[in-house]
Amino acid sequence: MNEIGQKLREARIEKGYTLDDLQQITKIQKRYLIAIEEGNFDALPGSFYVRAFIKQYAQTVGLDNDALLAEYQDTLPNTKPEEYVEKSVENQTRLTRETTDSKWSKWRNLLPQITIVAIVIIIIAVVYGIALSNRGKDREALNETSSSVTVSGDKPAVKKASSNKDQTAESRQQAASESRAQQASKQAATEKTKKQDLSAKMTSINGSQQTFEIKNLPAKTNQITFSAEKSAAWVSLTANGTQIWQGSVAVGAEQTAELPEGVTQFSIQTGNAPATKMKINGTDVNLNPNNEATFVRTINFTATLAK
Repeated sequence: MNEIGQKLREARIEKGYTLDDLQQITKIQKRYLIAIEEGNFDALPGSFYVRAFIKQYAQTVGLDNDALLAEYQDTLPNTKPEEYVEKSVENQTRLTRETTDSKWSKWRNLLPQITIVAIVIIIIAVVYGIALSNRGKDREALNETSSSVTVSGDKPAVKKASSNKDQTAESRQQAASESRAQQASKQAATEKTKKQDLSAKMTSINGSQQTFEIKNLPAKTNQITFSAEKSAAWVSLTANGTQIWQGSVAVGAEQTAELPEGVTQFSIQTGNAPATKMKINGTDVNLNPNNEATFVRTINFTATLAK
């Protein structure tokens, strides 16, 4: 085992990571991680990947990757310029091709839905136009009837017109009253919702296992947002025995997943618990209230739905 491999291994152990944990976080195959720790650089795909993998390894375990590469510059294989250019061009070409194919595939998959929406809009426009036309005809017929009643000078007809005005005024008052009642109902519902603020509290901790209780979780679909502070974190979200989302969260970035409607029990696993941050519907959930130093952690949540 060479010096740089020994240094990386000690930093990994200090972080509490196994090689399997590091493989999940960095997406570097375990056999390459072992080769880096043992200084067997010939086992890696090429000299270009030696520096790239060491840099990613060092960043994950909290070392200064640039300083580490500079310190052991003489012990690492040199990257050939033509190899770097070849891989850069190849990667750029592949990325461009994948991006183009992805955009075209996305539009092609959406084409049937766009066609259906366009047809529905046309049908609605036609029906709306016919309804407006019929309404105009009805108004013309009503105006003609009203004119004939006024010209006849018949007293009972005048009384009928007056009665219609009274009914119209009464209808407006009733509509205004109903509108006020609806506004009052909405305001009451809003105040009730405000009183039922979502809250989360840790109820127990046992080594790498934590338990949280959530109160007033909406019964609808809820949005879970993950972020990372100071260093990247690997996170997995599971509900009803099914993994909903898993992946790495970079510093300064956010990853969002949806918790299905009516779920009252779910859990998350994280490979860097002190750096992992979480929100439920925009409300912060403190995953580490006791400032525990354990990195790999499983956190179980039990929720009470809002009434």
